[in-house]
Amino acid sequence: MPEAKLKIPPTGTSSKPAIDAVLTTLAAALGRLCPDWRERPLLVAFSGGADSTALLLIMHELLEESGRERLRAAHVNHGLHRDSGDWARHCMDLTHALGVPLACREVEVKADGRGVEAAARLARYEALAALMEPDECLLTAHHQDDQWETLMLRMLRGTGIEGLAGIREKRRLGRGWLLRPLLDIPRQDLRAWLDQRGENWIEDPSNRETGYDRSFLRNKVQPLLRGRWPGAAATAGRTARLAADTRELLRDLAKHDGRGIAGDDYIECEGLFKLSPPRRANLLRERLAALGIAAPSEARLNAALDMLLNAAPDRHPEARWGGVRLTRRRGRIYISLP
Repeated sequence: MPEAKLKIPPTGTSSKPAIDAVLTTLAAALGRLCPDWRERPLLVAFSGGADSTALLLIMHELLEESGRERLRAAHVNHGLHRDSGDWARHCMDLTHALGVPLACREVEVKADGRGVEAAARLARYEALAALMEPDECLLTAHHQDDQWETLMLRMLRGTGIEGLAGIREKRRLGRGWLLRPLLDIPRQDLRAWLDQRGENWIEDPSNRETGYDRSFLRNKVQPLLRGRWPGAAATAGRTARLAADTRELLRDLAKHDGRGIAGDDYIECEGLFKLSPPRRANLLRERLAALGIAAPSEARLNAALDMLLNAAPDRHPEARWGGVRLTRRRGRIYISLP
């Protein structure tokens, strides 16, 4: 048996009530994110690792009485590890034993300056989106510790409210919805639940390496923090939820501020002058987001606004980044896509 198929004992300890609560917590999350989830087609992103194995088995159990015929799984082979073929076969074996249809897809990961992890994530979601049926819910196994890792990474790299909102629980993807119903469940509870059942899973050796930032945090930093502050992951989850609420308030504020002064691809300069600098920046960020454009850094965004609004009337100032162009013409700031 390859090393990657060895079952690794769960880290930390979980009480029996916590283990028993895994199913009810997941069912409650699904009910909140998609009240009619029992009537929808469901697709589980299944890598064969501990987290996605737990998610697939829990969904299979929750649908025991009815609805299993609407449950299927998808495995994406990135081809980045020599054992990836064995991992795909492991997934086939488990889904066959459960009677759950499995779709396997191979993808080519092209880093293109974004890094291997980011490129693999993009390729994976593109493949999963292409597999989705109309109104299908794709379930991924991101859990409480993943949320904590994400918040730590974003804070270390520099972020705002959008970044502090962390991993989104629900968003549109393909022809359906992407749901992450495990964000309130710690990694150790999922592994304890699997261990209690005597289940095996794939352990990707890269998860134990520290060359990647996320793996370094998981293996070196978080154990130290958890030893001092056992509730750190849950606290991070609450922070993400509060930031997500604040993000929605800022979006509502931008809609309010944009009434009468903002169109699909422009904002009236006169209206911007009446807003405070933070509200100007917030409105521009929301207009960029509506067009599918990532905003630049805070400093760059504020510098662009200052230049565009305060240049002499006879000038035609322009700001550029990543192919995006902001220009001032006839009293308006126009946003041009690449």
